[in-house]
Amino acid sequence: MSGTEFRVLYVLGMYHSGTTLLGNLTGQLDRYFSVGELRSIWRKLTLPHTRCGCGDLLAACPVWRRILKTAFGTERDTAELAREMWQYQQQAVHEFHTWLQVPSLLRRRGRDLPEGSPLARYTEGLARLYQAIAEETSADVIVDSSKEPTDAAMLLLMQSVDSRFVHIVRDPRGVVNSILRVHAGDRPAAASRWKQSAYTAFSWSAGNLAGTAVRRAAGKGRSMVLRYEDFIAKPRETMEVLAQHCGRPALLDSPAEDGTVTIGTTHTVGGNNNRFRTGPVRVREDTAWRSQMHKLDRAVVTAACAPLMIRYGYRLTN
Repeated sequence: MSGTEFRVLYVLGMYHSGTTLLGNLTGQLDRYFSVGELRSIWRKLTLPHTRCGCGDLLAACPVWRRILKTAFGTERDTAELAREMWQYQQQAVHEFHTWLQVPSLLRRRGRDLPEGSPLARYTEGLARLYQAIAEETSADVIVDSSKEPTDAAMLLLMQSVDSRFVHIVRDPRGVVNSILRVHAGDRPAAASRWKQSAYTAFSWSAGNLAGTAVRRAAGKGRSMVLRYEDFIAKPRETMEVLAQHCGRPALLDSPAEDGTVTIGTTHTVGGNNNRFRTGPVRVREDTAWRSQMHKLDRAVVTAACAPLMIRYGYRLTN
């Protein structure tokens, strides 16, 4: 890549699958810029107290102020612009169960979008935002860990944006246990919550199937699958593979013997609270589900997710 060319590395995956850490680490590479969950920027700009990964209020962050002005002009009021774009986003791809929109979006590839439609306005605005990010940060690769397969499918409609995709998957029992633990105040759930476990297991399967559809549409040369467990075990090697995948080779400093890596300040607009952490960060696998997860919850998740678990190489009897 040369000149003003840039690429977007879009991180697909379920929540609680390591997407924030993956985005933060990839953003440490030379001429890579992590934006976190970019799809959340419009909603967050309408709120008064949301913060950028650097710690500043998002609307006051000098980096994002420059990016928004470059993308949409100095005459646009940020809050007004955010409300308008958020409305287009909700109309075009919805806010919940967005994976339902993936088939219809993929069918639109190679066709002009209806002029003036919410989908056309939203994709145009997002393409302008990506372009402005590249211009203002001098990044060759923009790392967007928005996760949603719908937004990934929408990237394939943007002729002006060259995209690559990494689909990170994690053992669904680890995903479900992590979510249950958060809902229980970061403590192990005292009793079975099989209904919530079943719902999350269904979401895991649906989201990963939708992500697979996007990867197939993008083609093997533009997409890859990464297991959370492999990423955590070998973060440096993973970064090298991702950099090669993006066509911009770069190296992450080798982790210390205990798996500690150093993370600098980011300008991520969304993600879990780990996006605010800087300095030494220890990379280690969360295996709490093996000892904490209720047997009924584990059985429900395994039964619901078994076909995809086998495809991704997870043992059903772990």
